[in-house]
Amino acid sequence: NYGLFGVGCSSEQQTPQSVADVPFREVRELRCFAAGGGHTLLGLNDGRLYGCGWNNRGQLGMDHTQNVTRFGQIGEYGFVSLAAGWDVSAGINEQGELFVWGSNVWQQIAESKVKLVLQPQKLSLPCNGRVQKVSFGLQYMAVLMESGLLWVLGKSKFLDRHYPLVGANHQMVRCVDDKGPVIDVASGENHLVLLLATNRIVCLGINKHGQCMDEPWPIVAKDLLKLESGWTHSGFLTRSGEVRLWGRNNHGQLGRPGEASSKPIRLEIPGVKEVSDISLGSEHGVALSISGHVYCWGWNEHSNCGTANTESVTTPKCVELPEPVSKVLCGAGYTLAFIR
Repeated sequence: NYGLFGVGCSSEQQTPQSVADVPFREVRELRCFAAGGGHTLLGLNDGRLYGCGWNNRGQLGMDHTQNVTRFGQIGEYGFVSLAAGWDVSAGINEQGELFVWGSNVWQQIAESKVKLVLQPQKLSLPCNGRVQKVSFGLQYMAVLMESGLLWVLGKSKFLDRHYPLVGANHQMVRCVDDKGPVIDVASGENHLVLLLATNRIVCLGINKHGQCMDEPWPIVAKDLLKLESGWTHSGFLTRSGEVRLWGRNNHGQLGRPGEASSKPIRLEIPGVKEVSDISLGSEHGVALSISGHVYCWGWNEHSNCGTANTESVTTPKCVELPEPVSKVLCGAGYTLAFIR
């Protein structure tokens, strides 16, 4: 829907579709990318930013609110990192400055009187310093500073008990400052997943489905390659190629049949010993093997697992693609694979 694939139409695609009209010739020209509720962003090595898809809240940053069915240039911002939420977006440049655009219904990117930000706009935070990473929950934005401090902007009542609102007059802002330096962050619907400098993963927020784990998970920080979160499940990828998932499992989000789990369980893919990349959507996931094969699992209402049907996929299923893949990415209900 919404033209999020950039193929010139707004219909759902039940099987993988080739996108020929892209703003680059080779994947190595891509510096960063992000997928949201229904929009896709591509940042190139030369600084240009492109986007397509759902744009009802200005989340494409094109100074209008019409959907865009083919990749169009947004501007030249030199972003080195991108993030996309349900209907909101963010980018970080080489100077560590944060730019935001899209919906501000929950005061996640601007002062309360602002409802839409139609073009990338620099955001000032309550402290100085360089921004390292941004991740979006459904109604909030988490901003990780290079110093290890974590700010949470927007509707984040799941943090009420321990993290009061900071005395800012323009936004709903909370500061997570009691865990020591944070190295990485991933955002769920109403929970946060944090990699700490103390070599452990901890979670904050609602734990109805075990998405916050029973206890911290020990891991050497430098051994973790990627931290991910869906709405109510989370996961990580280690440098040795191991994937572990935990949380809700009503659609097979954990890549196996059965109940939810509050402990990280290893993802088993028959014939695959090592995974090179993962991404989690709202309730589905994708993994890339070192051989370039793509595997999907979980919620499949929009055929986002590439199976040509809409039945949930409880164990990882290989997606038939014509060539080996180098990168994978999940939006809320769709999946992208970049050919080598």
